[in-house]
Amino acid sequence: MLKKVDNLRKQLATITSELADLDKFRDTKSLRKFRRQLQGEISFVKSEIIKLEETREDREKQRLERIENVNRNRSTKNKRVWNYVKSIKENYHPDLTLKEIRSQLKRHRQGLETEVSDVAWRNPSP
Repeated sequence: MLKKVDNLRKQLATITSELADLDKFRDTKSLRKFRRQLQGEISFVKSEIIKLEETREDREKQRLERIENVNRNRSTKNKRVWNYVKSIKENYHPDLTLKEIRSQLKRHRQGLETEVSDVAWRNPSP
């Protein structure tokens, strides 16, 4: 694994020197395209080096952060949906339960006919 990292570092150095050598040439469309390609290779090699050098603990930490972020996003979305459902219940249908309104919302999103009017779905506040 150490040998792989050394090879990638050498490859990174050669690409960087090639990129520096391109400054000698006239700026053309094909040169700019080639420069972008070399910069893409540099970022790919850097990401490979980082991936090879990271430890098991780092990967576990990143995984936990990703899961925490996903759960946070899910929580905020569910809060928005439930606040929407609660406002429809308060302003238009106090006789229906939250579960029934939630079921109606699902049917509405599927494009089916619901007991709740379209006015309530568009603007839940009176």
